[in-house]
Amino acid sequence: MKTEDSSDFGVSAEDLRKYPWQELLAAHPDKDCQTYYQVFGRTSATCRDAGDALGARVYHFLNVIASFRTVFGSETAPYRPVLQYFDGRRSTVPEDLSDPDLDALQGIVNEVEDVEFRARIADLLWVCRRDYKAAGIAVSSLLESSANLLSGELWPPFIERLDRAAAISVRKGFEAMRQTVIDTVELRITEFREDPKNGICCLRLMSILLFLGAGDPKQYAALAVELANGFASTAAWNFSEDYWLMAKSWYLKAGDEPSANAALIAAAECRISRAEEGLSKSPPELFFAAHWMAQGLDALRNAKAAPSRINEIHHHLLSLQKQSRTEFYPIGPDPESMPGFKEERARVHAAVTKHFSGIDFEKALFKLAFLRDPTSLEDLKKNELENSEGLIWDKIFGVTQLDQDGKVADVMQPLGLDHENLDQVALRKKLLHTSKTFGWPFAVEFQIEPARCIIADEHPISFRDLATLVKNNAFIPPGREGIYLRGIQAGFFGDWLVAMHLLVPQLEASFRYVLQQHGVVTSTLESDGTQKERDINQLLWDPTLGEIFDDDYLFDLRGILIEKFGCNLRNDLAHGLMSEREFYTAESVYLWWLVIRMCWMGYKAVPDELQDSP
Repeated sequence: MKTEDSSDFGVSAEDLRKYPWQELLAAHPDKDCQTYYQVFGRTSATCRDAGDALGARVYHFLNVIASFRTVFGSETAPYRPVLQYFDGRRSTVPEDLSDPDLDALQGIVNEVEDVEFRARIADLLWVCRRDYKAAGIAVSSLLESSANLLSGELWPPFIERLDRAAAISVRKGFEAMRQTVIDTVELRITEFREDPKNGICCLRLMSILLFLGAGDPKQYAALAVELANGFASTAAWNFSEDYWLMAKSWYLKAGDEPSANAALIAAAECRISRAEEGLSKSPPELFFAAHWMAQGLDALRNAKAAPSRINEIHHHLLSLQKQSRTEFYPIGPDPESMPGFKEERARVHAAVTKHFSGIDFEKALFKLAFLRDPTSLEDLKKNELENSEGLIWDKIFGVTQLDQDGKVADVMQPLGLDHENLDQVALRKKLLHTSKTFGWPFAVEFQIEPARCIIADEHPISFRDLATLVKNNAFIPPGREGIYLRGIQAGFFGDWLVAMHLLVPQLEASFRYVLQQHGVVTSTLESDGTQKERDINQLLWDPTLGEIFDDDYLFDLRGILIEKFGCNLRNDLAHGLMSEREFYTAESVYLWWLVIRMCWMGYKAVPDELQDSP
């Protein structure tokens, strides 16, 4: 992976002491590294323009230290690059820092007056060197910084600092630090519990207590129920559901399984209420309501709700699905307006920007999933045949597909001169080649990528934000939800290397899971008595899967994952045939989008007769 900075900035602790950067931080009103990053960047440019090479390096170094994007939910990589490019380049991460860079930070950590920046430096020393003294400085500084950033916003930055302090203090030998974090978190819960405007603050604070193995289960279960009912009274169903699930966790910790199950059913009913709220609008939001009704149905089944309630919701869902089929109209390029490519791209980008700007994350995620349809195989075939009228080359000559090493991977036979009896295998390969060359890249360029960028710019996209996409999802095998979450989040951040390595194998598991729900045996019995699971190259051609997912979905999935005239992504990935750069392609982005869409539509993978039973 190429980076934009060298791994040695050529700056010492003594160099850092020569410049008044601490005064800049003291004078800045926003006590957050995200804003410090910009201050240091501007000052570095000023020094460079003035011919002060050392000053430019000093402030550039500080700029990089402040720039790291925080993902404090990650144990392995809490600091990520602030910039990730489509071609695989990225900005600096802590692992890129050299020993002299870290020595410079070690030399000044105790001198830094700003608690936010002191926390950042100390934490980097802990991450990179496992310096236990630095860990103590990091935790105490994070707690101080959290107090400075105290607010009741929906995703308050002060909780992120508490999250990180908890993640450090939970380690063996840090018991005193851990207790300090617990005391701070419980104090904040007391402060925020009375103000409903604080939304999910108490939920996140209670999550930290559970992570630390602290808190009175009975006390916090009662508080979670109180808050769940309070948000239900204002129709804030997302918050209400989250608090019911939190109540379930506390009940389980207290050993009260009946109350935990009742809380789980109450959480499922919040999804039903969201669907009913969509139906009450003018005009009714049928498609959105159908989705939440389906999510509620799966949640009720998982919670082992009463069979009568499950059947009632199932029949309501079927009715909604029929009504919603004509509601949604995707945004996309108008084929009749081509070849004005630039003008058409500008038009679609403007439409996408308008479509996604200024809306909450959940609605943006829904709109992303249904921004367009999968490739229309019927339209693609029609256009291909019309465009090839009068051309003879592909009708009498075959085409060879080469692999990464120039070896022949596949051959497309000539289509033949008989228009009514074209070679169907060759036609499929030709359609795949067209999609790889034009269809999938255009979909990404025109629609998916601009939508992804707008959402990533406007929302933090934490695991909590994405959880609704994978919970109670009939497309995702139990226990795989977290892997899907990490893969989808990585895609939003443009980390296609990680996204594909996580999502592609899980798709195979999902197709196997869906087929098993339909009674299909997904393993073979060999002559020696051993059993082997069928892999995705077989699963995607299973006739039952063709009945579950329509031809358009399967064309895209086969083309990107296993077809050699497509991308063959799954097989090349599985056999280590891809370089890092080859993951940063339009097909990776398209497949990521398709995964999001299939997660939204996951309930359709469950046969009706199974949905009828608890």
